[in-house]
Amino acid sequence: MPKSVDLSTPASRREALRMVDVGDPRPYHAMLREIFDLERGWREGPDNGESDEYEQIYLTAYLLFLIGDPADSLRLYAAKFCTGDMDLGIGFDAQAVFGAGRDETLRWLSDNGHTDVHARLSEWLSHAEDPTIEDWVQHVHDYFYSADDVLLLDAL
Repeated sequence: MPKSVDLSTPASRREALRMVDVGDPRPYHAMLREIFDLERGWREGPDNGESDEYEQIYLTAYLLFLIGDPADSLRLYAAKFCTGDMDLGIGFDAQAVFGAGRDETLRWLSDNGHTDVHARLSEWLSHAEDPTIEDWVQHVHDYFYSADDVLLLDAL
């Protein structure tokens, strides 16, 4: 990852997302976490996430999912279930939380004392998994990337 990447605006974050190799986003893990947090703050802030940048949090969630670090599950969970932003609460896909796998994510949450999150996600898995996580991954990839893995978001 480049040493210094401007993440100060939604447009600069979109350009930073173009640098991420969807085939292996792991080298950009720290940057993706930062982008995700900035995008969530922007959406929940006074600007209310206006304009075409609204998709960036979903793309970043997908890339974090692909990395599969269970520690990201709390960040992703909060965007879906603990937000004051109606669009995030409705539009953010809970499937993104399970990048490490269903069992691995739930085990990590339990092992790290997040029993309330574990319980809520267990309930969600038992009732609301539509589409399945596997189908969701393919759908999101096809939405954001071309057949040759080029990011389809237009420049801002």
